Amino acid sequence: MRILSISFPLPNVAIDNYNPVTAPNYNDYDAVIIDPAGIDRVVRELVDEGKEYEAFDGRPVLNVPGSATVAGLADQLRRRQEETRRLLEAGGLVVVLGRPDAFQGGVVGFEGCDRYHWLPAPPGMSWSAPWLRAGEGRTVRVADDHHPMSAVLREFRSETAWRAWFDDRQAEFRRHGRPIALGGSGVPIAAEFEVLGGRVVFIPVVMESYGAQRSQLAQALVDACRQLRGAAGHEEAPYWVRGVAVPGLEQVEAELEEAQAAEAEARSRLDAVRERHDALARYRGLLWRDGAGFREAVTAALQTLGFAVVSGPGEPLVARSDDTTAFIETESASGQVAEWPYVRLQRRIEAEVLAGRPAPKGVVIVNGYRERDPDQREQELSEPLVRACENYRYALVTGRALFELVRRALGGADEAALLGIRRRLLQGAGLLAAERLLGLEGEEAPETGPIF
Repeated sequence: MRILSISFPLPNVAIDNYNPVTAPNYNDYDAVIIDPAGIDRVVRELVDEGKEYEAFDGRPVLNVPGSATVAGLADQLRRRQEETRRLLEAGGLVVVLGRPDAFQGGVVGFEGCDRYHWLPAPPGMSWSAPWLRAGEGRTVRVADDHHPMSAVLREFRSETAWRAWFDDRQAEFRRHGRPIALGGSGVPIAAEFEVLGGRVVFIPVVMESYGAQRSQLAQALVDACRQLRGAAGHEEAPYWVRGVAVPGLEQVEAELEEAQAAEAEARSRLDAVRERHDALARYRGLLWRDGAGFREAVTAALQTLGFAVVSGPGEPLVARSDDTTAFIETESASGQVAEWPYVRLQRRIEAEVLAGRPAPKGVVIVNGYRERDPDQREQELSEPLVRACENYRYALVTGRALFELVRRALGGADEAALLGIRRRLLQGAGLLAAERLLGLEGEEAPETGPIF
């Protein structure tokens, strides 16, 4: 079994030790052990301190766009997401020293870099609040004696301190998480998750130690990883074993190679189809997603309509068409949407004016009663929100109306039609129906489904 340890040095012949920018492909290993704080350290040392690193292929790693002779820091960090995904899809194991999520600024070309950008999460979860929260403690109480990591936690309890914990009040954690150890008040500080066919195991931070004790920790982690991967019976056989004849085995080995080739081809096609599926399915989020998911769907919809989204991840949404810039506020709610997105938009625009810059166009995109069937929603917007947008001439659009615009764009609308949609949106004021944005007022609507 081959194990890669990232930013957590472990002396053992089964383990290769690297950091996030110097390591080879994660999916070249059976398991990865990683301390997410290593991403902080590498970014700080490269960006702020000018420390020199070499990528696995020998190129210097610099905080610049990558090229044939230079490995860009952003490229080195971004590639780990696909590598980890492939590792997990192949049934691999990722062991994470649990720490709270944190953003890492200063990486050229990767404004959204954080500690867990590389790690896929179970459906409906992320490795940040409210699921993974910051905390500090030394109490470690094993909750699952049958889990292979329980032996590590028990043996090195005195060297263990937890820096993050999972909120077991969240339905997604209860659905996907298997608690391994608990901290104070019974909060989960170690847990296992099934992700993409593999396993992700969070354990508390094991403090630095050296010498024999460090070697013992390394061996304990190797043993636990082997048990988690079921690798005890799959160690590489000696070279001479293939020369031992077994009646019928040679034919079966040929069949196995053929089946593996077919599986690889099918997996490649699956990845391509999944990517196309996800790109289209995300537009449904305009009707039901909340928070960041709704904003992501809105962003994709605006881009489909031809807007250039010029804001970065985590920044207030800004879009542009021709020479017009629009500040956009989004909100999706289980009940009626109140006036808060208007208030946020008003403050942003006032700040621009006070700074001596031209006032941008204001657009509010909202989705009320998101858990209901769209045909059963009534008065999803509050009267104060509608009146405020009318008075200040901000465009107000529902997620349902935006979804209809996207359907028209995906259905083959040409650039002239999309330009008309963008102009009507940027010039409109108050609540804008899909018919108005499509330029269909006074015309019979086409039979493509309901227009909201």
